[in-house]
Parts: sequence; C-alpha cells; structure tokens
Amino acid sequence: MIGTTAEGVMLILFGIVIVFLLFVVKLMHTRINQLLAEMNDLDGKVNLTSNEIEELTKNVKEFKDIKF
Repeated sequence: MIGTTAEGVMLILFGIVIVFLLFVVKLMHTRINQLLAEMNDLDGKVNLTSNEIEELTKNVKEFKDIKF
C-alpha cells in the first residue's frame, strides 16, 4: 500500500503542500487584482485633480488679465 511506506507519506505530504501553495497563489492573485483596480481608481482621481488645477490656473490668469 502507498500510504504505509516513507515514500508514500512524503508523496501525500508534498501533494497537500502543493495544493496549499496553489491556494495561496490564488489568494495573492486575487489581492493583486484588487490593488491594481484600486490604483486605477486613484490614478483617475489624481488626473481629475490635475485637470482641475490646470483649469483653476487658467481662470486665475484670465482674471488677472481683466482690466477694471
């Protein structure tokens, strides 16, 4: 029988370890995708803020050019 020898026990142990490591890799992959989605959201907010700053700068320059 395969489970009674030392080689059989090692085979079963390594099989369990491989399945566990595959589970850990799947968890890490899911978390990386979550973080990438979060980075894309933050990048959009930064670009929006940058565009708002450029618009504000343009409006201030136009206001300075107006003569009363």
